[in-house]
Amino acid sequence: MTKVGIIGAGRLGTIVKDAIEAGLAPDCELVGVASRSLGVTPSDLADKGAEIIIEASKPAALRECLVGLLERGVSVIPLSTGAFADEDFLEEVRRTAREHGSRVYLPHGAEGGFDLAATFSLLPGMKGTVVQYVPERSGMPDGNPMKALPEHFKGTALEGFALSPSHLNVVIESAIACGGFGNAFYETRIPEDGKGGFSLELENDAAEAVITIKNKPPKDDIPMMSMIALSAVSTLNRVTQPVTF
Repeated sequence: MTKVGIIGAGRLGTIVKDAIEAGLAPDCELVGVASRSLGVTPSDLADKGAEIIIEASKPAALRECLVGLLERGVSVIPLSTGAFADEDFLEEVRRTAREHGSRVYLPHGAEGGFDLAATFSLLPGMKGTVVQYVPERSGMPDGNPMKALPEHFKGTALEGFALSPSHLNVVIESAIACGGFGNAFYETRIPEDGKGGFSLELENDAAEAVITIKNKPPKDDIPMMSMIALSAVSTLNRVTQPVTF
């Protein structure tokens, strides 16, 4: 059994915790949850033998603990991947992981197709675009980050991320999957069907592809946030189960 810890006791962290305790990561054992409210630190999880830690907190928390965990040989599945918009930090993380035999496994979050994007990036002419579908926002509550997005925007991945760093982690993950920020772009569009969501549009000199995820009205109290949190559990299974992809 692989020993697993979680950073964050909020909504995302609770979804991940409940999923592991429900047996959705059958080859894993949960050793604890780190958060300031619980008085438990990420280092405490490493002391308990955690081999992989899922981060479900905030970019600042990830920046604070990630390098130290990697130096201890602990691998990390981060949900706050917007921290990697800082390319110097990203390179420090890569260097540390190489030196200590640890890994950072990026979950797909609210998007999909990163494995395909990584394959596309091995051929010339690579371009990856995250398209965010921005539905009618008049009924959205104040404070909803989508409410501040422009209806029509085209720019680089970093320019897009800067529009709403609190909820566009997926843009940074996509850029890494696409082989670097120079290959990655971001657009917003008004959806014809009125549904919010994301598409990842890929192309190179050999092929093109589109992977789309659209939101559905919550059913049985299952929000889209569940998909984001459970992408970390899916990634955990990918790196711990004997048959994987």
